[in-house]
Amino acid sequence: MSPEIATRVIALFRQNRPNLSEDHDLTPHELRVLKLLVDGHNYKTAAVELSVSVNTISFHMRRIYEKLHVHTKSEAVAKALRNQIVG
Repeated sequence: MSPEIATRVIALFRQNRPNLSEDHDLTPHELRVLKLLVDGHNYKTAAVELSVSVNTISFHMRRIYEKLHVHTKSEAVAKALRNQIVG
């Protein structure tokens, strides 16, 4: 690849980077739930940590999936880490 083409490719990737500060309109509680999952909790331990039921965690996760456009917990965690949604 020539240096000129490489420069163009790098410029293209820089233009298409996701906005890292975007929070996808997650509520503070949804962010707390997502942070717990990023930290390695499952639904049951996250529920205990937040003093809510597992059904409540499932409800919030469905909303998180919709907002992040993902289908699984691992996709949500990966997207949260990749886009720096949670700290």
